[in-house]
Amino acid sequence: MAVAEQELAVAHHSQATPLQQQEQSTNDVEELASLLHPHRHRSVVVPQLSHAPKFKLFLHILSSCFVIASLAANFNYLAFKSLLYARNIRTVVSTAPWLLILLLCESAYFVGSVMAGIADHLLPSSSRPDLTLGDDGDKPASIHGKHASLFPSVNVFLPCCKEPTDILEDSIKAALALDYPQECFRVLVLDDGGDNELKAFCDTLQVENGSQQLLYLRREKVPGVPHHFKCGNLNYGLKHSDAEYVVMMDADMILHPSFLKKVLPHIVGTDDVSFVQVPQSHYNLPKGDPLNDACVFSYERVLVHRDSAGAAASIGTGAIFRRSHLNMIGGFQHHSITEDTVTSFALFNLGFKSVYLTEKLQLGLAPWSLKAYINQRQRWGRGAFQQFANTHKAMLAPNSRLSFILKVCFIWHTLYYYLSIINVVLLATMLCVLALGLPLTPEGISQDLNQQLLLYLSVFMVLWRLAWYSLWFELPNSIQSRNREESQFWWMTPYFCEIVIDSIFSYQNTFTFIPTSTIDHENRSVRHTDRSGQLLTHLKQLKHVRSHITFIILAAAIVGSRGYMAVDKVKQGDCQSIGQMMGISMFLMTTCAHMLVPILYILWPTTPDPTQRKSLLTYNGDGTPLFDPRRSMSSFHWPVLFYEVLSLGALAFWSITLYLSLSGKRIPMRWCR
Repeated sequence: MAVAEQELAVAHHSQATPLQQQEQSTNDVEELASLLHPHRHRSVVVPQLSHAPKFKLFLHILSSCFVIASLAANFNYLAFKSLLYARNIRTVVSTAPWLLILLLCESAYFVGSVMAGIADHLLPSSSRPDLTLGDDGDKPASIHGKHASLFPSVNVFLPCCKEPTDILEDSIKAALALDYPQECFRVLVLDDGGDNELKAFCDTLQVENGSQQLLYLRREKVPGVPHHFKCGNLNYGLKHSDAEYVVMMDADMILHPSFLKKVLPHIVGTDDVSFVQVPQSHYNLPKGDPLNDACVFSYERVLVHRDSAGAAASIGTGAIFRRSHLNMIGGFQHHSITEDTVTSFALFNLGFKSVYLTEKLQLGLAPWSLKAYINQRQRWGRGAFQQFANTHKAMLAPNSRLSFILKVCFIWHTLYYYLSIINVVLLATMLCVLALGLPLTPEGISQDLNQQLLLYLSVFMVLWRLAWYSLWFELPNSIQSRNREESQFWWMTPYFCEIVIDSIFSYQNTFTFIPTSTIDHENRSVRHTDRSGQLLTHLKQLKHVRSHITFIILAAAIVGSRGYMAVDKVKQGDCQSIGQMMGISMFLMTTCAHMLVPILYILWPTTPDPTQRKSLLTYNGDGTPLFDPRRSMSSFHWPVLFYEVLSLGALAFWSITLYLSLSGKRIPMRWCR
């Protein structure tokens, strides 16, 4: 019998006779068990991972084989190349030092691929049972009046800071409409922005409802005293809460009415689960999701697979925490501006676990503008640097209770952003190699060895592309989501590079917290001007993509000039470097296509008008927003097929190269000597 359920039952019958207490205890605990686990027929069983469906398991085995094969091929290629260069190190250093730079970049990508494989790809997928608190179908849980004292107490924390009041009103009304006994949960509005209009709204709701279910709190922030942003606001809420469980949600999130009924069965009755997390979804996704706001790969695959090891970190909203576990670590952790992940790892380091559910139970707003999107992602990156700098000694120490998987996740969470530096170095080197006509093979190495090196590279590139495809087989809208994820890796490079450079000098002093919604509010006026005014505004916004425009112009000029020179050489019968030129040009032009994404987003935005936000939702009679998960699906946009063609073209190029390398054949060109 679960300890938590026993404790809840004791208070319910403390005034009865011993015999009555025994009978009542048995009945109450059985009834609570039935409410928590309706499909288990009055027996308290801790929710466990169930086996994934056979087809899903087959896809995981298939993708794992491709991932392992691509990593093995990558290692084989790098080992052969390193040995080849080591034997001719003087020649390489004196005649082609840029080859060592490329080798270092390739090695860095390999390290990143290994860590991503361990943390994100090779773990088995979890499959949590669908549990619901209560067993009366669509009837609200509040009808169980006689069981009200048996339900765990919950406080919903809604931290806010100068978000538009109409957005907060929707979030508050949705939270108050949760399908849960009213006497067992409260909504705490934690206002860090000093919004008097919001306070008046909360006061009005309290009067109308005639209950204390809604509590408005505003803390005093003493100048010069660190207040730790959202984390400090959440901890202020903890000081005014005595609930057994607390829900962390963002200010713009609309919770599903069954949120508590769905997540509580996975944490009540267990002693080692610290929090339950659900994916984040949005109801204002632009057509085609060009900026990858949906984060399909993270929410539908990475966290699902990490959940099999109990290692899915909190994403900052839509999570329910066990209060007693938070007390053990002193509340939400302020060592980083991303308090969600640092708190998660602090709990993991005590030996606790998490649960991740794939059901969409919260619906919120994605950033309305590119500037807001960049600010959000850079904030996450800076938070990762702060987390590593402040907690790496505790997390990676010999006596740390983090598993090997969790330690890899902890390191990869920060190391990923450093790949942006590698991207810059690689692209700059490739531009120089193509512009100056530099060779990609050192002098003095036989043609056979170069051919063998090309063979190993071709094997790796083909396997890598197949592995990348296989990872997306089981995900929704995979073609669009996969290409958006790949594009984001390249076009976010300048912004991540900026925060990496900032972190080298100071990971703390370079950050000023600006809520994403504040930036969105500043950009709302763009849609209200005439066409000429909108065009002028869009052109002004191009300052955010200066580096992208510069790279595209430079790469196009170099590829065009070298292509013209190559054609001239071919006419003269010299085809020696045509293959190298084609390979580098194709890589640079594909990267240019990825860099175009934010530029096109500025010039031809597909995001809904922020002023029409309410039209994206439906409301009931009293103005409470209704949860509709269908609104979180981004519609398919045909331009993404262009990127799919580029992806398939790259696979075809390396497949042909692999075939020619294996067969020893060459493409016949009568005009070549």
